[in-house]
Amino acid sequence: MKGALLNMVRCLLSLGRMLSYAAAAFLLCGCTAMVLREHVVEGTYQPTNIYRKQAVLPSQIRRVAVLPIAVVGSESVLEAGADALQPVLNSELAKSKRFELTLISPEQLRDWTGQGAWRSDEQLPEGFLERLGNATGCDAVLFCQLTRYQPYQPVAVGWKLSLVENKHGTICWSADELLDSGDPSVANSARLYASQNIQDQPSLFASPVILNSPSRFGQYSVSALLATLPEREKR
Repeated sequence: MKGALLNMVRCLLSLGRMLSYAAAAFLLCGCTAMVLREHVVEGTYQPTNIYRKQAVLPSQIRRVAVLPIAVVGSESVLEAGADALQPVLNSELAKSKRFELTLISPEQLRDWTGQGAWRSDEQLPEGFLERLGNATGCDAVLFCQLTRYQPYQPVAVGWKLSLVENKHGTICWSADELLDSGDPSVANSARLYASQNIQDQPSLFASPVILNSPSRFGQYSVSALLATLPEREKR
């Protein structure tokens, strides 16, 4: 009898210890989740250096020629960034569904203009827009420039994008922004984007992979800027 009672006491003590550990783990996880949640919703980033001629895209702009990403100078990091982010830019443009895309390769552009990439602030060859229009059937040209590429922490990507209408050379939309993951509001927006758009990072509380990946952070940066494009007129 005495042995049975001792065994029962030992079982109760063991159960009590297990419940205590479980309660402590629950409280610790709860506190951690609370801290993460407070950090994530601290603030989000909204691009501000944006120009839109009007809120709705002109009806005549249906096809856009996307030029290769240009960089200033021959800095190897920027050139590597342009190569890495070109497919990301093309993909995000397609997702925006604002217009039909005609992707121009550096080789095509060099054949037509003598140069493999052009910035919107350069002196363009005479008849540049008209030549592109005739060659591609496009109604507008998207100039793309990578102004900053920092693939190490804190990851940072800078873009200068300009949508120029062919017929009159009018700028319909432009964005000139530096998105730095060292900025808490940018980091929070990137995490939120990852939780909603990157399948293998479905939770706000998952490891912030997007803040350590130049390509994924670049994806977020492009998406954030393209979200400011004028809307397509509803039929």
